[in-house]
Amino acid sequence: MDVGVSLPENRPVAGGCSRPIRLSGHVDHVDVGTGEVRRAFTSAGEPGGVLHVRCNNRRESACPACSAVYKRDAWRLVLAGLAGGKGVPETVTGHPAWFVTLTAPSFGPVHSRRQYGGKTGPVQACHPRRGLCPHGKPAGCHERHREDDSRLGSPICPDCYGYGRSVVWNALVPRLWKATRDATESAVAAAAGLTVAGLRRAARLSFVKVAEMQQRGVVHLHVVVRVDGPDGPGSAPPAWAAGELVADALRGVVGSVSVPAPDPDAATLDAGAGAGDGWAVRWGVQVDIRRIALDGPTDVGRVSNYLAKYITKSAAAGGALDHPVRSLAALGRLVLVPHVRRLVETCWRLGHDATFTAALDAALGRDSGDVPRLVRWSHQMGFGGHWLSKSRRYSTTFGALRTVRRVWSRTIGAAMSGRVPVDAFGRPDGDPDTLALGAWTYAGRGLYAGDHGDDPPDGMSVPAAGSGSDVWLAGL
Repeated sequence: MDVGVSLPENRPVAGGCSRPIRLSGHVDHVDVGTGEVRRAFTSAGEPGGVLHVRCNNRRESACPACSAVYKRDAWRLVLAGLAGGKGVPETVTGHPAWFVTLTAPSFGPVHSRRQYGGKTGPVQACHPRRGLCPHGKPAGCHERHREDDSRLGSPICPDCYGYGRSVVWNALVPRLWKATRDATESAVAAAAGLTVAGLRRAARLSFVKVAEMQQRGVVHLHVVVRVDGPDGPGSAPPAWAAGELVADALRGVVGSVSVPAPDPDAATLDAGAGAGDGWAVRWGVQVDIRRIALDGPTDVGRVSNYLAKYITKSAAAGGALDHPVRSLAALGRLVLVPHVRRLVETCWRLGHDATFTAALDAALGRDSGDVPRLVRWSHQMGFGGHWLSKSRRYSTTFGALRTVRRVWSRTIGAAMSGRVPVDAFGRPDGDPDTLALGAWTYAGRGLYAGDHGDDPPDGMSVPAAGSGSDVWLAGL
Protein backbone atom coordinates (compact mmCIF):
# COMPACT_ATOMS: atom_id res chain seq x y z
CA MET A 1 0.00 0.00 0.00
CA ASP A 2 1.38 3.37 -1.05
CA VAL A 3 0.82 5.88 1.74
CA GLY A 4 3.37 8.42 0.67
CA VAL A 5 5.77 7.49 3.47
CA SER A 6 9.23 6.21 2.79
CA LEU A 7 10.96 4.47 5.69
CA PRO A 8 14.22 2.55 5.39
CA GLU A 9 13.70 -1.19 5.65
CA ASN A 10 14.12 -2.60 9.17
CA ARG A 11 14.30 0.88 10.65
CA PRO A 12 13.55 0.58 14.38
CA VAL A 13 10.44 2.58 15.21
CA ALA A 14 9.35 3.33 18.79
CA GLY A 15 11.76 0.79 20.23
CA GLY A 16 10.50 -2.04 18.03
CA CYS A 17 6.90 -1.70 19.23
CA SER A 18 4.52 -3.98 17.32
CA ARG A 19 1.66 -1.50 17.33
CA PRO A 20 3.12 2.00 17.77
CA ILE A 21 0.80 4.95 18.33
CA ARG A 22 0.91 7.70 15.70
CA LEU A 23 0.66 11.27 16.98
CA SER A 24 0.68 14.54 15.10
CA GLY A 25 1.52 17.83 16.80
CA HIS A 26 4.38 19.73 18.33
CA VAL A 27 6.17 20.68 21.54
CA ASP A 28 6.95 24.27 22.50
CA HIS A 29 9.51 25.35 25.10
CA VAL A 30 8.65 28.37 27.20
CA ASP A 31 11.16 30.50 29.11
CA VAL A 32 9.74 30.66 32.63
CA GLY A 33 11.33 34.06 33.29
CA THR A 34 10.49 35.95 30.09
CA GLY A 35 7.57 33.99 28.68
CA GLU A 36 9.29 33.58 25.31
CA VAL A 37 8.01 30.59 23.32
CA ARG A 38 10.14 28.59 20.89
CA ARG A 39 9.17 25.56 18.85
CA ALA A 40 11.25 22.61 20.11
CA PHE A 41 9.83 19.76 18.05
CA THR A 42 7.18 19.15 15.41
CA SER A 43 5.98 15.93 13.88
CA ALA A 44 5.80 17.65 10.48
CA GLY A 45 9.44 16.79 9.91
CA GLU A 46 8.92 13.09 10.65
CA PRO A 47 8.09 10.48 7.96
CA GLY A 48 4.41 10.76 7.17
CA GLY A 49 4.12 13.84 9.37
CA VAL A 50 3.55 11.75 12.50
CA LEU A 51 5.51 10.69 15.56
CA HIS A 52 5.53 7.01 16.58
CA VAL A 53 5.44 6.26 20.31
CA ARG A 54 5.29 2.94 22.15
CA CYS A 55 1.94 1.31 22.83
CA ASN A 56 3.28 0.32 26.30
CA ASN A 57 1.07 -2.79 26.38
CA ARG A 58 2.13 -5.08 29.23
CA ARG A 59 0.97 -8.31 27.54
CA GLU A 60 3.52 -10.29 25.57
CA SER A 61 0.90 -11.58 23.16
CA ALA A 62 -0.03 -7.99 22.23
CA CYS A 63 3.46 -6.48 21.91
CA PRO A 64 6.62 -8.47 22.76
CA ALA A 65 8.89 -5.40 22.77
CA CYS A 66 6.78 -3.25 25.12
CA SER A 67 6.00 -6.27 27.28
CA ALA A 68 9.71 -6.97 27.76
CA VAL A 69 10.33 -3.37 28.86
CA TYR A 70 7.36 -3.48 31.22
CA LYS A 71 8.56 -6.74 32.73
CA ARG A 72 12.05 -5.34 33.34
CA ASP A 73 10.58 -2.26 35.00
CA ALA A 74 8.33 -4.40 37.19
CA TRP A 75 11.30 -6.57 38.15
CA ARG A 76 13.34 -3.50 39.07
CA LEU A 77 10.45 -2.02 41.06
CA VAL A 78 10.02 -5.19 43.14
CA LEU A 79 13.78 -5.67 43.52
CA ALA A 80 14.37 -2.13 44.79
CA GLY A 81 11.90 -2.69 47.61
CA LEU A 82 13.79 -5.77 48.82
CA ALA A 83 17.45 -5.04 48.06
CA GLY A 84 17.55 -1.25 47.80
CA GLY A 85 18.47 0.98 44.91
CA LYS A 86 16.52 3.50 42.83
CA GLY A 87 16.22 5.81 45.81
CA VAL A 88 15.68 3.04 48.38
CA PRO A 89 18.55 2.55 50.89
CA GLU A 90 20.27 -0.84 50.92
CA THR A 91 19.52 -1.17 54.64
CA VAL A 92 16.00 -2.20 53.60
CA THR A 93 17.30 -5.76 53.20
CA GLY A 94 17.25 -6.01 57.01
CA HIS A 95 13.57 -5.13 57.29
CA PRO A 96 11.18 -8.04 57.93
CA ALA A 97 9.13 -9.00 54.86
CA TRP A 98 6.64 -11.71 53.93
CA PHE A 99 5.47 -13.22 50.66
CA VAL A 100 1.71 -13.67 50.69
CA THR A 101 -0.48 -15.56 48.20
CA LEU A 102 -4.22 -14.91 48.38
CA THR A 103 -6.48 -17.21 46.36
CA ALA A 104 -10.10 -17.25 45.24
CA PRO A 105 -12.70 -19.53 46.76
CA SER A 106 -14.13 -22.47 44.84
CA PHE A 107 -17.08 -21.84 42.54
CA GLY A 108 -17.32 -25.49 41.55
CA PRO A 109 -14.90 -28.36 40.76
CA VAL A 110 -12.74 -27.79 37.67
CA HIS A 111 -10.37 -29.98 35.70
CA SER A 112 -6.89 -29.64 37.16
CA ARG A 113 -3.44 -31.18 36.91
CA ARG A 114 -1.94 -32.04 40.28
CA GLN A 115 1.39 -33.74 40.91
CA TYR A 116 2.91 -35.46 43.91
CA GLY A 117 6.02 -33.71 45.16
CA GLY A 118 5.73 -30.64 42.94
CA LYS A 119 6.11 -30.20 39.19
CA THR A 120 8.44 -33.19 38.78
CA GLY A 121 6.28 -35.78 40.57
CA PRO A 122 3.73 -38.23 39.16
CA VAL A 123 0.40 -36.81 38.00
CA GLN A 124 -2.64 -37.52 40.16
CA ALA A 125 -6.18 -38.18 39.07
CA CYS A 126 -8.07 -34.96 38.46
CA HIS A 127 -11.04 -35.32 40.85
CA PRO A 128 -11.51 -38.98 41.87
CA ARG A 129 -15.15 -38.75 42.92
CA ARG A 130 -17.96 -41.18 42.21
CA GLY A 131 -21.62 -40.58 41.50
CA LEU A 132 -23.52 -37.97 39.55
CA CYS A 133 -24.05 -34.26 40.10
CA PRO A 134 -27.61 -32.79 40.36
CA HIS A 135 -27.58 -32.35 36.58
CA GLY A 136 -26.95 -36.02 35.90
CA LYS A 137 -23.30 -35.63 34.91
CA PRO A 138 -20.28 -37.35 36.53
CA ALA A 139 -19.37 -35.60 39.77
CA GLY A 140 -15.66 -36.34 39.33
CA CYS A 141 -12.93 -36.87 36.78
CA HIS A 142 -10.45 -39.74 37.00
CA GLU A 143 -8.16 -38.64 34.16
CA ARG A 144 -4.54 -37.61 34.57
CA HIS A 145 -4.49 -34.50 32.42
CA ARG A 146 -1.60 -33.47 30.22
CA GLU A 147 -0.16 -29.97 30.55
CA ASP A 148 -1.65 -28.96 27.18
CA ASP A 149 -5.13 -30.32 27.88
CA SER A 150 -7.61 -27.65 26.80
CA ARG A 151 -10.04 -28.71 29.54
CA LEU A 152 -7.76 -27.54 32.38
CA GLY A 153 -9.52 -24.84 34.39
CA SER A 154 -12.94 -25.69 32.93
CA PRO A 155 -15.74 -26.94 35.21
CA ILE A 156 -16.46 -30.64 35.42
CA CYS A 157 -20.14 -29.68 35.19
CA PRO A 158 -20.73 -26.19 33.72
CA ASP A 159 -24.30 -26.15 35.03
CA CYS A 160 -23.04 -26.63 38.62
CA TYR A 161 -20.43 -23.88 38.32
CA GLY A 162 -21.12 -20.46 39.89
CA TYR A 163 -20.36 -18.26 36.88
CA GLY A 164 -22.12 -15.24 38.31
CA ARG A 165 -20.29 -15.37 41.63
CA SER A 166 -17.01 -15.95 39.81
CA VAL A 167 -17.14 -12.73 37.78
CA VAL A 168 -18.54 -10.71 40.69
CA TRP A 169 -15.76 -12.00 42.93
CA ASN A 170 -13.22 -10.79 40.35
CA ALA A 171 -14.91 -7.39 40.24
CA LEU A 172 -14.72 -7.07 44.03
CA VAL A 173 -11.10 -8.20 44.46
CA PRO A 174 -9.82 -4.58 44.70
CA ARG A 175 -12.38 -3.82 47.41
CA LEU A 176 -11.55 -7.05 49.25
CA TRP A 177 -7.83 -6.24 49.11
CA LYS A 178 -8.43 -2.74 50.52
CA ALA A 179 -10.48 -4.21 53.34
CA THR A 180 -7.65 -6.67 54.00
CA ARG A 181 -5.05 -3.91 54.13
CA ASP A 182 -7.10 -1.78 56.51
CA ALA A 183 -7.96 -4.72 58.78
CA THR A 184 -4.32 -5.87 58.84
CA GLU A 185 -3.17 -2.47 60.06
CA SER A 186 -5.76 -2.55 62.83
CA ALA A 187 -4.87 -6.14 63.77
CA VAL A 188 -1.13 -5.40 63.91
CA ALA A 189 -1.77 -2.33 66.04
CA ALA A 190 -3.92 -4.33 68.47
CA ALA A 191 -1.35 -7.14 68.70
CA ALA A 192 1.41 -4.61 69.42
CA GLY A 193 -0.69 -2.89 72.09
CA LEU A 194 -1.07 0.31 70.05
CA THR A 195 -3.77 2.34 68.43
CA VAL A 196 -3.72 2.67 64.64
CA ALA A 197 -2.40 6.21 65.00
CA GLY A 198 0.24 4.94 67.42
CA LEU A 199 1.23 2.20 64.98
CA ARG A 200 1.78 4.75 62.23
CA ARG A 201 4.07 6.70 64.55
CA ALA A 202 6.08 3.53 65.20
CA ALA A 203 6.06 1.63 61.88
CA ARG A 204 4.80 1.54 58.32
CA LEU A 205 3.46 -1.45 56.38
CA SER A 206 4.53 -1.27 52.73
CA PHE A 207 3.55 -3.67 49.98
CA VAL A 208 3.72 -4.50 46.29
CA LYS A 209 0.88 -6.56 44.82
CA VAL A 210 0.67 -8.52 41.55
CA ALA A 211 -2.53 -10.08 40.21
CA GLU A 212 -2.50 -13.40 38.35
CA MET A 213 -5.42 -14.72 36.31
CA GLN A 214 -5.85 -18.45 36.86
CA GLN A 215 -6.91 -20.92 34.17
CA ARG A 216 -10.35 -21.18 35.76
CA GLY A 217 -10.84 -17.43 35.19
CA VAL A 218 -10.40 -16.04 38.72
CA VAL A 219 -7.71 -13.77 40.11
CA HIS A 220 -5.07 -14.68 42.69
CA LEU A 221 -2.91 -12.04 44.39
CA HIS A 222 0.80 -12.34 45.14
CA VAL A 223 1.92 -9.74 47.67
CA VAL A 224 5.17 -8.70 49.30
CA VAL A 225 4.53 -7.07 52.69
CA ARG A 226 7.41 -5.20 54.35
CA VAL A 227 7.64 -3.48 57.74
CA ASP A 228 9.55 -0.19 57.91
CA GLY A 229 10.12 2.42 60.53
CA PRO A 230 7.78 5.44 60.76
CA ASP A 231 9.70 7.36 58.07
CA GLY A 232 9.63 4.60 55.47
CA PRO A 233 12.43 2.35 54.16
CA GLY A 234 15.13 4.68 55.45
CA SER A 235 14.14 4.13 59.09
CA ALA A 236 14.52 0.98 61.18
CA PRO A 237 11.37 -1.01 62.07
CA PRO A 238 10.45 -1.56 65.74
CA ALA A 239 11.81 -4.61 67.53
CA TRP A 240 8.41 -6.35 67.75
CA ALA A 241 8.26 -6.55 63.93
CA ALA A 242 11.13 -9.05 63.86
CA GLY A 243 8.92 -11.85 65.14
CA GLU A 244 5.75 -13.39 63.73
CA LEU A 245 3.35 -10.77 65.09
CA VAL A 246 2.64 -9.31 61.66
CA ALA A 247 2.26 -12.71 59.97
CA ASP A 248 -0.09 -13.97 62.68
CA ALA A 249 -2.22 -10.84 62.44
CA LEU A 250 -2.36 -11.19 58.66
CA ARG A 251 -3.44 -14.84 58.90
CA GLY A 252 -6.28 -13.91 61.22
CA VAL A 253 -7.44 -11.09 58.95
CA VAL A 254 -7.34 -13.13 55.74
CA GLY A 255 -9.47 -15.83 57.33
CA SER A 256 -12.15 -13.42 58.56
CA VAL A 257 -12.30 -10.37 56.31
CA SER A 258 -15.22 -10.12 53.89
CA VAL A 259 -17.03 -7.65 51.66
CA PRO A 260 -20.84 -7.75 51.20
CA ALA A 261 -21.98 -8.18 47.60
CA PRO A 262 -25.16 -8.86 45.62
CA ASP A 263 -25.59 -12.54 44.84
CA PRO A 264 -25.89 -13.15 41.07
CA ASP A 265 -26.46 -16.89 41.53
CA ALA A 266 -29.18 -16.66 44.19
CA ALA A 267 -31.82 -18.00 41.84
CA THR A 268 -29.76 -21.12 41.12
CA LEU A 269 -28.72 -21.87 44.71
CA ASP A 270 -30.49 -24.18 47.09
CA ALA A 271 -32.57 -22.56 49.79
CA GLY A 272 -30.44 -21.62 52.75
CA ALA A 273 -27.23 -21.60 50.71
CA GLY A 274 -27.03 -17.87 50.31
CA ALA A 275 -30.13 -17.08 48.28
CA GLY A 276 -31.06 -14.21 50.58
CA ASP A 277 -30.06 -10.58 50.28
CA GLY A 278 -26.49 -11.26 49.15
CA TRP A 279 -23.33 -13.09 49.97
CA ALA A 280 -19.99 -12.37 51.60
CA VAL A 281 -16.99 -12.11 49.27
CA ARG A 282 -14.01 -13.77 50.99
CA TRP A 283 -10.58 -15.13 50.18
CA GLY A 284 -10.19 -18.82 49.43
CA VAL A 285 -9.02 -21.30 52.04
CA GLN A 286 -5.64 -21.77 50.35
CA VAL A 287 -3.56 -18.91 51.76
CA ASP A 288 0.23 -18.95 51.88
CA ILE A 289 2.21 -16.55 54.10
CA ARG A 290 5.97 -17.07 54.15
CA ARG A 291 8.80 -15.08 55.64
CA ILE A 292 11.19 -13.78 52.97
CA ALA A 293 14.72 -14.81 53.97
CA LEU A 294 17.15 -12.86 51.82
CA ASP A 295 20.41 -14.76 52.00
CA GLY A 296 21.83 -13.09 48.91
CA PRO A 297 21.13 -11.58 45.49
CA THR A 298 19.80 -14.91 44.21
CA ASP A 299 16.90 -14.94 46.67
CA VAL A 300 16.01 -11.33 45.92
CA GLY A 301 16.05 -11.96 42.18
CA ARG A 302 13.92 -15.09 42.54
CA VAL A 303 11.11 -13.18 44.26
CA SER A 304 11.30 -10.35 41.73
CA ASN A 305 11.23 -12.71 38.76
CA TYR A 306 8.32 -14.65 40.25
CA LEU A 307 6.17 -11.53 40.48
CA ALA A 308 7.28 -9.88 37.24
CA LYS A 309 6.44 -12.89 35.06
CA TYR A 310 2.72 -12.75 35.85
CA ILE A 311 1.95 -9.22 34.71
CA THR A 312 3.03 -9.84 31.11
CA LYS A 313 0.70 -12.82 30.68
CA SER A 314 -2.60 -12.54 28.85
CA ALA A 315 -5.66 -12.55 31.05
CA ALA A 316 -6.92 -15.65 29.28
CA ALA A 317 -7.38 -17.40 25.95
CA GLY A 318 -3.75 -17.06 24.86
CA GLY A 319 -4.15 -13.44 23.77
CA ALA A 320 -7.60 -13.65 22.17
CA LEU A 321 -8.96 -11.47 24.99
CA ASP A 322 -6.16 -8.91 25.14
CA HIS A 323 -8.61 -6.16 24.24
CA PRO A 324 -12.13 -5.23 25.40
CA VAL A 325 -15.07 -7.09 23.91
CA ARG A 326 -17.12 -4.44 22.08
CA SER A 327 -20.17 -6.60 21.40
CA LEU A 328 -21.49 -10.14 21.65
CA ALA A 329 -21.10 -10.35 17.87
CA ALA A 330 -17.39 -9.60 18.27
CA LEU A 331 -17.23 -12.23 21.02
CA GLY A 332 -18.74 -14.77 18.65
CA ARG A 333 -15.87 -14.27 16.21
CA LEU A 334 -13.23 -15.11 18.83
CA VAL A 335 -11.86 -18.62 19.23
CA LEU A 336 -12.38 -19.37 22.92
CA VAL A 337 -12.87 -22.41 25.09
CA PRO A 338 -16.53 -22.73 26.23
CA HIS A 339 -15.68 -21.90 29.86
CA VAL A 340 -14.01 -18.58 29.03
CA ARG A 341 -16.77 -17.67 26.58
CA ARG A 342 -19.42 -18.29 29.23
CA LEU A 343 -17.55 -16.12 31.74
CA VAL A 344 -17.53 -13.23 29.27
CA GLU A 345 -21.19 -13.78 28.41
CA THR A 346 -22.01 -13.77 32.14
CA CYS A 347 -20.33 -10.38 32.50
CA TRP A 348 -22.48 -9.04 29.67
CA ARG A 349 -25.67 -10.56 31.06
CA LEU A 350 -25.17 -9.17 34.56
CA GLY A 351 -23.77 -5.89 33.26
CA HIS A 352 -26.98 -5.19 31.35
CA ASP A 353 -29.12 -5.87 34.41
CA ALA A 354 -29.66 -2.33 35.72
CA THR A 355 -30.73 -3.44 39.19
CA PHE A 356 -27.78 -5.78 39.67
CA THR A 357 -25.32 -3.21 38.25
CA ALA A 358 -26.53 -0.61 40.74
CA ALA A 359 -26.12 -3.08 43.61
CA LEU A 360 -22.62 -4.01 42.47
CA ASP A 361 -21.62 -0.34 42.15
CA ALA A 362 -22.90 0.24 45.67
CA ALA A 363 -20.79 -2.67 46.95
CA LEU A 364 -17.74 -1.19 45.23
CA GLY A 365 -18.51 2.30 46.45
CA ARG A 366 -18.22 3.98 43.05
CA ASP A 367 -20.11 4.50 39.80
CA SER A 368 -19.58 2.47 36.66
CA GLY A 369 -19.68 5.42 34.27
CA ASP A 370 -21.09 5.23 30.76
CA VAL A 371 -20.30 1.51 30.38
CA PRO A 372 -21.36 -0.98 33.09
CA ARG A 373 -18.34 -2.23 35.00
CA LEU A 374 -18.78 -5.92 34.21
CA VAL A 375 -19.25 -5.18 30.50
CA ARG A 376 -16.21 -2.92 30.40
CA TRP A 377 -13.99 -5.55 32.00
CA SER A 378 -15.60 -8.63 30.48
CA HIS A 379 -12.34 -9.47 28.65
CA GLN A 380 -10.77 -9.83 32.11
CA MET A 381 -13.66 -11.89 33.50
CA GLY A 382 -14.88 -8.90 35.51
CA PHE A 383 -11.54 -7.94 37.08
CA GLY A 384 -10.96 -4.21 36.67
CA GLY A 385 -8.13 -3.67 39.17
CA HIS A 386 -4.45 -2.97 38.62
CA TRP A 387 -2.29 -5.93 37.69
CA LEU A 388 0.55 -4.39 39.70
CA SER A 389 0.16 -1.85 42.48
CA LYS A 390 2.20 -0.79 45.47
CA SER A 391 2.15 1.47 48.47
CA ARG A 392 3.78 4.84 47.95
CA ARG A 393 6.86 4.14 50.05
CA TYR A 394 7.59 0.60 48.92
CA SER A 395 10.07 1.61 46.20
CA THR A 396 10.40 3.62 42.99
CA THR A 397 7.65 4.09 40.37
CA PHE A 398 7.15 3.14 36.73
CA GLY A 399 7.14 6.84 35.87
CA ALA A 400 10.52 7.40 37.49
CA LEU A 401 12.03 4.40 35.70
CA ARG A 402 10.69 5.57 32.35
CA THR A 403 11.99 9.09 32.90
CA VAL A 404 15.50 7.83 33.63
CA ARG A 405 15.42 5.60 30.54
CA ARG A 406 14.13 8.45 28.36
CA VAL A 407 16.84 10.86 29.52
CA TRP A 408 19.51 8.19 29.07
CA SER A 409 18.32 7.41 25.53
CA ARG A 410 18.33 11.06 24.50
CA THR A 411 21.73 11.63 26.07
CA ILE A 412 23.28 8.62 24.34
CA GLY A 413 21.65 9.55 21.04
CA ALA A 414 23.01 13.07 21.26
CA ALA A 415 26.49 11.84 22.20
CA MET A 416 26.58 9.42 19.27
CA SER A 417 25.69 12.25 16.88
CA GLY A 418 28.34 14.50 18.37
CA ARG A 419 26.07 17.02 20.05
CA VAL A 420 24.93 17.96 23.53
CA PRO A 421 21.23 17.50 24.39
CA VAL A 422 19.82 20.98 24.92
CA ASP A 423 16.39 22.58 24.84
CA ALA A 424 15.17 25.30 22.46
CA PHE A 425 17.01 27.97 24.47
CA GLY A 426 20.34 26.16 24.46
CA ARG A 427 20.01 25.05 28.08
CA PRO A 428 20.62 21.46 29.20
CA ASP A 429 17.61 19.17 28.95
CA GLY A 430 15.46 19.36 32.06
CA ASP A 431 16.50 22.87 33.03
CA PRO A 432 13.96 24.25 35.55
CA ASP A 433 13.84 27.59 33.70
CA THR A 434 12.25 25.89 30.66
CA LEU A 435 8.67 24.64 30.55
CA ALA A 436 7.65 22.10 27.89
CA LEU A 437 4.12 22.40 26.45
CA GLY A 438 2.84 19.73 24.08
CA ALA A 439 -0.12 19.78 21.70
CA TRP A 440 -0.87 16.37 20.22
CA THR A 441 -3.60 14.71 18.17
CA TYR A 442 -4.13 10.97 17.84
CA ALA A 443 -3.42 10.00 14.23
CA GLY A 444 -3.82 6.23 14.35
CA ARG A 445 -2.21 3.01 15.43
CA GLY A 446 0.40 0.99 13.57
CA LEU A 447 3.43 1.91 11.50
CA TYR A 448 1.38 3.17 8.56
CA ALA A 449 -2.13 4.51 8.15
CA GLY A 450 -4.43 1.51 7.81
CA ASP A 451 -2.34 -0.89 9.92
CA HIS A 452 -4.43 -2.47 12.72
CA GLY A 453 -7.19 0.11 12.33
CA ASP A 454 -7.40 3.66 13.60
CA ASP A 455 -9.34 3.31 16.86
CA PRO A 456 -7.57 4.90 19.85
CA PRO A 457 -5.89 2.28 22.06
CA ASP A 458 -7.72 1.33 25.22
CA GLY A 459 -6.67 3.31 28.25
CA MET A 460 -4.65 5.85 26.26
CA SER A 461 -5.19 9.58 26.77
CA VAL A 462 -3.59 12.00 24.34
CA PRO A 463 -2.43 15.30 25.90
CA ALA A 464 -4.58 18.21 24.88
CA ALA A 465 -3.14 21.41 23.49
CA GLY A 466 -1.42 23.41 26.17
CA SER A 467 -0.68 20.45 28.44
CA GLY A 468 2.72 20.09 30.05
CA SER A 469 3.36 16.61 28.71
CA ASP A 470 6.60 15.85 26.89
CA VAL A 471 5.31 12.53 25.53
CA TRP A 472 7.21 13.21 22.33
CA LEU A 473 10.43 12.21 24.07
CA ALA A 474 9.22 8.62 24.31
CA GLY A 475 9.37 8.21 20.58
CA LEU A 476 12.90 9.53 20.08
